[in-house]
Amino acid sequence: MHSMTGYGEGRESSQEVDLRVEMSTVNHRFLEIEVKSSEAIPFAWEKKIRQLVREKIKRGKVNLNVEIRWKPPFLSEVAINRERATSYKNVLSRLCQDLELNDRVTLSHLLALPGVISSSTKPQIKKNLETMLKKALTKALKNVLKMREKEGKEHLQSILRYLKRIQKRLSSLEKEIPTAQKSYQEKTKEKLESLLVPGEDREKVTRELSLLISRGDVSEEKLRFQSHLNELQITLPQKEPVGKKIRFILQELQREINTIGAKANSFIISRLVVQIKEDLERIREEVQNIE
Repeated sequence: MHSMTGYGEGRESSQEVDLRVEMSTVNHRFLEIEVKSSEAIPFAWEKKIRQLVREKIKRGKVNLNVEIRWKPPFLSEVAINRERATSYKNVLSRLCQDLELNDRVTLSHLLALPGVISSSTKPQIKKNLETMLKKALTKALKNVLKMREKEGKEHLQSILRYLKRIQKRLSSLEKEIPTAQKSYQEKTKEKLESLLVPGEDREKVTRELSLLISRGDVSEEKLRFQSHLNELQITLPQKEPVGKKIRFILQELQREINTIGAKANSFIISRLVVQIKEDLERIREEVQNIE
């Protein structure tokens, strides 16, 4: 079991550049990867980054930040696209005239526009940078997975404590069922005697009998609840992502315990049902962050 929350970073350094990869993950219904970089990186590199992450993380939102710092004299070479800058200046100047504005087009305006400034590094340095990026990413990913595993174990221990408590309360509920059934049978007998009066409306009698039959016995619901509980205990230790499956099992457990609560004519059973539902809700909160 793994949490969807984690953080890690990886660093690599050479004569040319210092590189740092920072990665954080939070809970999310699906896998979402967002990559940011202090410098534009080739699409092929970003594609490889995403692939490496997908191999290790199956669910959660992943925020990945790449920080590249060049060292002198290997700073990126800066090039100015004069033609594009001139074109921008002419267009903006005409726009000012058309709108009758007194604004002047300044150098800072032009430098902020796309394509006016570009940077490049030597091919060999780029190749080394790609290798460094992969190494730094691997380190960051390893640290993230380590943290997600650690938090996952903490979630598992909490869930197991709740399950132990639920199982204890379910045993108490099972012991109470015979007493509750006996009490219900006596009430049913009294109700039937009151219904079997000459002249009593047949439709009313049929309706009341239907209600009496449907209430009181919760043995089947209890067995199904126990079955789902066993399935949950089998699922929890599995290594693959189990968050979605656990949520489905919790829905089934919730359905059965609700039915038990609705059918039971016993204060003790009703109280145990409320306590079990509270523990199921606590488990559901834990599972929100499980991969």
